[in-house]
Amino acid sequence: MGSVNQSSGTAGHGPRPTPITLAIYRDLRVGMVVIMVMLFAAIIIDTVLATHLQTTLSAYYYTSAHCIFIAALLALSTLFFVYRGSSDTEDALLTVAGVCALIAVLVPQGRPYPVWESFLPQDYNVGPVIQRNVWAVVIALVLGWLLMWWQHRHNNTQPIRSAGGTVSLYFLRLIVLLVLIALVIPYFRPLFNRYAHGIAGTLMLLAFIATTFCTAYLVGREEESPHRHCYQRFYWGIAGVMLVTLIAVFTLHLVHPSWGGWGIFIEVALIFEFAAYWAAQTIELWNTPDRRERLPEDARNRLAEGRTTRGLRGLISELVEARNEPAGQRLLPLL
Repeated sequence: MGSVNQSSGTAGHGPRPTPITLAIYRDLRVGMVVIMVMLFAAIIIDTVLATHLQTTLSAYYYTSAHCIFIAALLALSTLFFVYRGSSDTEDALLTVAGVCALIAVLVPQGRPYPVWESFLPQDYNVGPVIQRNVWAVVIALVLGWLLMWWQHRHNNTQPIRSAGGTVSLYFLRLIVLLVLIALVIPYFRPLFNRYAHGIAGTLMLLAFIATTFCTAYLVGREEESPHRHCYQRFYWGIAGVMLVTLIAVFTLHLVHPSWGGWGIFIEVALIFEFAAYWAAQTIELWNTPDRRERLPEDARNRLAEGRTTRGLRGLISELVEARNEPAGQRLLPLL
């Protein structure tokens, strides 16, 4: 009998199981870092075997890293969809990033010249498969949104997003509408095939950079927690560095396309910056699934309020009311 009691007591003092929500968030954040490491490793391996760097990250679509390149962007897109942001704005921006990642991988950049150790045959034409794959994505997105709309309507749980979340959602719908126009009207298809990859990739990074700024702002609103100010400075810094890096990539390709060889180093820097952000969040929030749990009660309530009036009138009303908030707090109700 005594041994039974001792066993029970020992078991009671053992490690507690990790709550399922926390475990899922840990896996999502670690997954972002693992995907970036996988992509970087594939680039390094291809570079060693080909003895040359490609001029851009997108050029690795045509190399031995072809499968990893596609898998990485598809996996990132999925994780962006699944990950629930700490605010309506962050959540909607991550969805925008997910849609743009899908478009970027399904509409590859035209084959650059030269492609060192090209994996895909020189006569391989990606054009015919672009339209079919993008149609599959559009159909899936529309059916998914219709299902969610019906569920919210049936259960009377239709959410009213914040101003920032609403603007981001409208922007997402605009992207899907433009894609539909490009698919339906033959005149726009060549333009879509040529420019969609670059535009989608840029929008994906801009949406993600915006979520990083949102994170930096929310960290500053948290209650006292260990190293809060250090993390806030890091998030502000990494958001600014990513923005500068993206501008440098865009400027290099636009103004000095002949210097394309340097572009790969700047684009690889984006991989490290992206991975650094998720690694920092993984460490900081290791015991917290949602950052909102670390906010004071009044801040959590402001984030959960949403707009009281739907449509454009409610959006404008919230933007006007935010101007009456105390300095330093005006952005919170808009997130």
